[in-house]
Amino acid sequence: MSFVRIIVNPHAGRGRALKVLEKVERVLTQVGWRYETALTQAPGHAIEIARESAGAELPVVAAIGGDGTVNEVIQGVSGTNTSLAIIPGGTGNDHARSLGIPLAPEKAAELLWRGKIIKMDVGSERDRLFGCLASIGFPVDVIDHTNKKKQLVKGSLAILSSVWQTLTNLQYHDVTMTLDDRSISATTCGIFVLNTPSAGGGLRFSPNADITDGLLDVVVIGKISVWDLLFTLPQVYTGNGKHLSHPAVDFYRCRKIRIDSAKPLPKMFDGEIIGQTPVEASLQPQALRVVAPVSHPAEGQPVSAGLQASTATALPVATLLGL
Repeated sequence: MSFVRIIVNPHAGRGRALKVLEKVERVLTQVGWRYETALTQAPGHAIEIARESAGAELPVVAAIGGDGTVNEVIQGVSGTNTSLAIIPGGTGNDHARSLGIPLAPEKAAELLWRGKIIKMDVGSERDRLFGCLASIGFPVDVIDHTNKKKQLVKGSLAILSSVWQTLTNLQYHDVTMTLDDRSISATTCGIFVLNTPSAGGGLRFSPNADITDGLLDVVVIGKISVWDLLFTLPQVYTGNGKHLSHPAVDFYRCRKIRIDSAKPLPKMFDGEIIGQTPVEASLQPQALRVVAPVSHPAEGQPVSAGLQASTATALPVATLLGL
């Protein structure tokens, strides 16, 4: 019988993750999967559970939560033989969007037996890993606003509603970027260092970003009026890439990047605000085994291969509860 450990952030999506868990449990029970649920107790707890799961040689762990929860699980399983299954339960869900994982919990869970395992690049910023992006400037302010303020709307609409309130106080920063061996100075209101095409709840800042090419996509937004930016941002949802031809937008690809700012700026990784500039990012090529739909263009093996009847022992209950 197949087995999966489910790591759940009960606070993700303002409680939505727990409702998602109920749906996933019903689906797994119907198909005869064994499962074990581990609820995170505090920031960083998902990293601990994921590391112990990989150490126990579990073939797959599932993460239910937002991109911050997925980011923590990536810290624990990247570079191991444990595969990550993502079941969206947060606000932005950009890891899922970028991989083509259905946002409906039942459909996402079905990938455990109908999907395939691919190997994707993982971003590295000093001692922190990221799956989607690292960012500075107004994108960080938007997420900070979304996280702190109670919203009447949820999901990507919550992020979009924060954009307007953030842009009323748009700020510019003088930075120096070193892309591989090239140095560039810029005045910017926001920089996106992307591994995936989707960020910010479905905004496709770099629609052709490839999680297997070993390259970071860098989008730099220069001086632009608030109204022009508000007009341009909706175009990013279409994924046609027209925003990249805007005169205030610069686009680069590189293997590593350093961003120095005239004054310290907060950094964001996959929706979590951690630390301050400088940014020092690169990629760990194909470091993460992740469950994706069979339609994903990357090569992979059926997810069912190697996931049958794991002999790994379950973690102690005290460990799962964070005691």
